[in-house]
Amino acid sequence: MKISGLHTTLIAGTLLLGAILAADASAQTCGDADGNGVVTVTDGVQTLRGAAGLSSACSEHAASCDVDGSGSTTVSDGVNVLRKAAGITIDERCPGGGDDVADVAQVTDALLPFLVLGLEEVPTVDLSAASALRPAATEDCEDGGSRTTTQEGLGVRVAFAGCRVSEPGLGNFQLDGRIDVAVGFLTAAVTFELRITDLANQRLVAFDGTVDAQARSGGGFFVDDDQLSVRGSEEGPEIFRVTLDDVTVDGDGRLLSGSAEAEDTSDSFALATAEIEVEDGSATASVHVVRDDGSEHDYELDLATGELTPVG
Repeated sequence: MKISGLHTTLIAGTLLLGAILAADASAQTCGDADGNGVVTVTDGVQTLRGAAGLSSACSEHAASCDVDGSGSTTVSDGVNVLRKAAGITIDERCPGGGDDVADVAQVTDALLPFLVLGLEEVPTVDLSAASALRPAATEDCEDGGSRTTTQEGLGVRVAFAGCRVSEPGLGNFQLDGRIDVAVGFLTAAVTFELRITDLANQRLVAFDGTVDAQARSGGGFFVDDDQLSVRGSEEGPEIFRVTLDDVTVDGDGRLLSGSAEAEDTSDSFALATAEIEVEDGSATASVHVVRDDGSEHDYELDLATGELTPVG
């Protein structure tokens, strides 16, 4: 089942999202000394140079280099940037967390590709459709790589090998891994071992876990009270865990209703939750954020471009 243009066809629902490691080049990322949207060893070196009083990119991105929020760039900040570049979870306290759009954009920028591109690759969960045996088929992805669909009994697997796809407004991405569907009489188990890489900055986000999906009359499926684990690297630790509640997707792949609540299991982020709510047929969503300090903030999210605008 293909879910095309999900971000512009969301009809109703609430998505509770936790903060994760991802940002575009236009938004401040904690530890991103050179401001290119990705935290690398180079950023760690630049931060250490700044701590030593040498010429450094930190002179133009001071807030990004002050990882522990102490008010200055120190050797400790440089070490933490290097740890983050290696995929190790750190305590991020860069200034600007109060009502800064950048950290909220980290959430939406990282999860929209899964909602738009990952879910659209889920094969059918309908028992009658899965009962029709089909030969294995490999097809070229839109921008390179391939996806292969195989079937064994009532099990369907879609495997991705460097599958490159694009979505207007979001960018270019590569899918690797697989999605498995095991269809039963009343429900289907949908297992994600999916890696999505943003080709603009090479940031990989991994989604793992199994949800029970119930086929809907007329197509689509329904998921309730199931979880997915999200990681910021191929083999890294869990960043947060998302619980899907009352999520309903129609036969055309449109999200009709539901919520996804993310728990910051790594205790690494300034955001406790970010609640995205979409009204019927709207191209924008309201975003309500609760930060770790208990403060609350509101934004408007353009679902076509991912652009966030503070409200109030």
